[in-house]
Amino acid sequence: MRRLWYNGKIASIDPENRIYQALGTEDQKIVFLGSSEESAALPWDERTDLKGALMLPGFQDSHMHMIHYAVHQRNVALFGVDSIPEAIRICRERIEQEHPSYLVAVGWNQEMMKEGRLLTKEDLDQISTEIPVCAIRACVHIAACNSVMLDRIREMKDAKPDMLAGVDYEKGHLRESAVDFYLDVMPPADDEEIRRLVRLAQRDMNAGGIVAIHSDDLQSVPGVAPDHVLKVFQDMERDGELTIRIHEQCLVSQAQFPALLALRPAEVDHTGMVRLACRKLLEDGSLGAKSAEMIDGYVDEPDNFGIANYTPQELYEMVRDAHAQRLDVACHAIGDLALKKFCDTVERVLREDPWPDHRHGVVHAQVTSPELLERMRALGLQAFIQPIFIDADMEVITQRVGEAHARDCYQWKTMRDMGIHTSGGSDCPVEPFDILDNMRAAVSRKNRAGDRTYLPEQALTAEEAIRLFTCDAAWSGRDEEVRGTLELGKLADLVVLDRDLFQIPPEDFTKAVVLETVVGGKTVYHA
Repeated sequence: MRRLWYNGKIASIDPENRIYQALGTEDQKIVFLGSSEESAALPWDERTDLKGALMLPGFQDSHMHMIHYAVHQRNVALFGVDSIPEAIRICRERIEQEHPSYLVAVGWNQEMMKEGRLLTKEDLDQISTEIPVCAIRACVHIAACNSVMLDRIREMKDAKPDMLAGVDYEKGHLRESAVDFYLDVMPPADDEEIRRLVRLAQRDMNAGGIVAIHSDDLQSVPGVAPDHVLKVFQDMERDGELTIRIHEQCLVSQAQFPALLALRPAEVDHTGMVRLACRKLLEDGSLGAKSAEMIDGYVDEPDNFGIANYTPQELYEMVRDAHAQRLDVACHAIGDLALKKFCDTVERVLREDPWPDHRHGVVHAQVTSPELLERMRALGLQAFIQPIFIDADMEVITQRVGEAHARDCYQWKTMRDMGIHTSGGSDCPVEPFDILDNMRAAVSRKNRAGDRTYLPEQALTAEEAIRLFTCDAAWSGRDEEVRGTLELGKLADLVVLDRDLFQIPPEDFTKAVVLETVVGGKTVYHA
């Protein structure tokens, strides 16, 4: 089918930033770019008058957790709750209304609550002493649970020692990998449930203009092995059910890695809907949970250097094994010590097995230093950044690392100026997958309220912010030749907005309305 959009501002985001009035598609690809007048002389099966609207390459989120997002839609949302009694009230109301066999709540943040402390076992026992209750912090690196759930954990005979090490039975806290115990109180999901979760997530993301995601999902489905989750995604692609391109950032153990590789095709299809994109690693925790690895510890807890999820040898073996298969690695590293360890590991692996075309990278790269940034540049590491993180973290970064070090953190502009490749993500559900709000944060460096600014010299331009979530995100997944810009022959992945982001202040980005989302020439969302 030949489709035409005309009478708009078609911002190609190509290297020359060409602007057109009309764009045409056929067989999933862009076949025409030019003026409205030129397009009128050509045959089209369908014509859409954009009426001056802005068309961009479809939005891409370079790091999120799609299945976590979908699962959490059924759980209790505690985002923005400002006190512990209010959190307890919301959870108790859900139990009274639905009488569930378990309760999972997500999104609380002690920095936003009046008490200023973590939830505890005693708090959650006020919710219920009859069913398991788990409340996961917004960062997903720490959770609190009630006595019933703690008893369930004690009864688990096959629980992994590293997970049990993260359980604080006295306070009811689960840290790092122990947070995943919440999956054990949920019933195992069958294939249809996984499909339902994907359909829910892609529907919402398409409505936000998103056409592709880099997502960490394989450990997120209760009772289902990682390789089987990926196979269900592949089955959905085969059955034509997907309306969003899923590039899996595969977080698996060393024991699970061979089974995952067995599902990796010999030749990569850059035009497909599902991809085993990279191996995901999780070196440290988060700032909010004080589990991010810090070289000098935390200012308010100088003896706390964070939590390492791997020994140096384990990190080396996981990077080495992926690298040997020419599979890129994306390593979660928030603290500067975690970043240093990953740099050390990549340096060693590249010395032993050179791969000039690698695109290994760091997910988050929040707490940095000039020296570490230079090492990233020299090693060719990319950064999967989340500009929206400054909204919450500008309140706590100085408390965690001190005023002087805080000036060296969240260095998005410096990274780009140095030639470190950056792409934009949300880390959803840690933050919403609102691309326009993420762009606002990147350009304004302000919080959502607009009353605080963090390192304004690190602000990006509107064009740079758009690139983060279009062509730069495509590059991060090795798709720059087929997606990310509006050029002839590339996939017709598009988004249409009701206003021009290049002409309005960043504070107004979130007022823009997504009018249409197109994936492979097919409209998957229309306002």
